Amino acid sequence: MISIEIGKCKVDLLPVVKGLVSEAEKVREAYGKYEAYSVALGIEEIIAIKHRGELEDIQELSEIDMVYVHHLSNFGEIQSPTPAYCELIDLCSKDSAEVIPLDMNNEDFTDVYIRTVKTMEFVKEHRLAKKGMKLSFDMSSPESFAISWDNYLNKVKGFGKVNRKREEFIASQIADIARYRESLLAVVEVERINNIIGHIDADRR
Repeated sequence: MISIEIGKCKVDLLPVVKGLVSEAEKVREAYGKYEAYSVALGIEEIIAIKHRGELEDIQELSEIDMVYVHHLSNFGEIQSPTPAYCELIDLCSKDSAEVIPLDMNNEDFTDVYIRTVKTMEFVKEHRLAKKGMKLSFDMSSPESFAISWDNYLNKVKGFGKVNRKREEFIASQIADIARYRESLLAVVEVERINNIIGHIDADRR
């Protein structure tokens, strides 16, 4: 947990590893102490998770996702959607509390992706996945692996640019929420956390 002050609001950023079931415990331990709760998802993703029991499970993993899961499974059970995100949304739903989206909606993200990732970069996914199965990553902890995996993917310039735009957007959302709240828990993927904080700090100077 990383705590920062934005105006009069205490913001706790909780970094989690996407997919790892054990990460849900971090959310359970943190929950119940805040005026507001937010997660690094778009509004459509929050709604889908909230009603996932009513929907058919037709989500297919990409080749890249399957390689990520292959490596991450060394640290424990994996589930999709991300258990930490599901836990926050379920806890808030039980208490009739709102989960505030920090990420772009689907339309805006698609627009950013199309404008940022070149066609030749998009078709590199198969090659990235194949090479990613053979490479050695930092497996000293789930967090270290998630960060080293992200660094690997970001070698494709377009993918890196999309992630930087996400981080900037999420940071701006956190700062905006903090203007109206006294305390906020923001659950975000561990590989995004440092750059998000960097954007928040830069905006406060």
